[in-house]
Amino acid sequence: MFWSLFFGFLVYSIIDIYGYRGMRKLFSHGNLTSFRSFFLRTYWVVDVAFLLFAVGWVLHIRNSGLEDYVQYRKFFYIIGAFILILVPKFSFFLFTAFYDLKMLVLRISRWAFASHAGTSSVIARWRGSLIVPAVGFVFAGIMFALTLHGVGFGRYNFQLELQEMWFEDLPPAFDGYRLLQFSDTHLGSYSQTDDVKSGLDFIQMMDADLIVFTGDMVNNEAREAEKFLPMFQLLQAEDGMLSILGNHDMGDYRSWGTIEDKAPDIGKLVELQKEMGFRVLLNEHVFVKRGNDSIMVAGVENWGLPPFAQNGDLMAALGEHQSFPFKILLSHDPSHWREQVIPQTDIQLTLSGHTHGMQVGVTSRFFSWSPVKLKYNEWSGLYGEGDQYLYVNRGFGFLSFPGRIGMPPEITLIVLRRGVRPAV
Repeated sequence: MFWSLFFGFLVYSIIDIYGYRGMRKLFSHGNLTSFRSFFLRTYWVVDVAFLLFAVGWVLHIRNSGLEDYVQYRKFFYIIGAFILILVPKFSFFLFTAFYDLKMLVLRISRWAFASHAGTSSVIARWRGSLIVPAVGFVFAGIMFALTLHGVGFGRYNFQLELQEMWFEDLPPAFDGYRLLQFSDTHLGSYSQTDDVKSGLDFIQMMDADLIVFTGDMVNNEAREAEKFLPMFQLLQAEDGMLSILGNHDMGDYRSWGTIEDKAPDIGKLVELQKEMGFRVLLNEHVFVKRGNDSIMVAGVENWGLPPFAQNGDLMAALGEHQSFPFKILLSHDPSHWREQVIPQTDIQLTLSGHTHGMQVGVTSRFFSWSPVKLKYNEWSGLYGEGDQYLYVNRGFGFLSFPGRIGMPPEITLIVLRRGVRPAV
């Protein structure tokens, strides 16, 4: 932990100092010199203000007497303020580094081609150019605005993702079946119930045949969900609601008084979800019937690659019906799909969450990217391997960083179709 913090502080210091160097260069040119003093002082005032805020806020939290999960949520304000400062500074840092790299290349060229008369003039022109640092300054301002929007509005900007999925072996009665998925509510992150209600109202408007929740209802403990119970009870679907447990539902992110305390809290969360109207699938399955046709929906407890626990038991969830013709699996962590689901089963569709799309990135109809892609090959949207598919929901709520930048919270409506997808 110490070395992680030390490394983080070192990286931030390099970004900060190097960015300041770029600011000095930018505001040393022409008419910009009149703004030099203001911007250079502001650059460091922001750092000092954040440090004072962070220390003061920590002392306030520690002396507040609030419940643990509320204190945990209040730390998000420090993370949000830090990201709000870091993102624009890092953006400007990249442009400054590019400017200096270009200058280094030109200097090496001058040394290598000393006899070329034009090299020195090129370096002089580049040194006097404001284009790169000026663009970097504007870009940093844009990133600040986007981050501020993500904190203020982005985390509540629920988006519907409509996904038609075609299966040749889908039972005929389920052609057109409307399956709604949401995931990762992280209810402990919300101080206002209205913010959650707006998302749940959105879900109810979809008139789904079946609603499934794919884990991480809370951050640390069951009581985070208690005040949201009445609004979850308003959700309805013809074939009911199913849910599973995610890694945060397992109580592994807080200290318990004794080793016995965690299990009862998990049991309490399961009971709360039942009161909400969910059938909680704990390494088990149910059958959904339409006329003479049926599909299986199985659910496992959280299964993830280390350091995440592997509580899920896929074979137990399928039971004696591993060869059932059409199966859907609810598994919180998408890494489970490639590690066990594909090699061990013929499950047609797996539904996951967990990644949040890292709450930062770019998502559109034509292109999606997030830093979380460096850790998870399957992190948002639809993936296929042969006749098996995985859909990863980027989450309803938020955690740690109290915002979403380019990765809005998602509610997914999957329409099952029988047959082969028509050619576009």
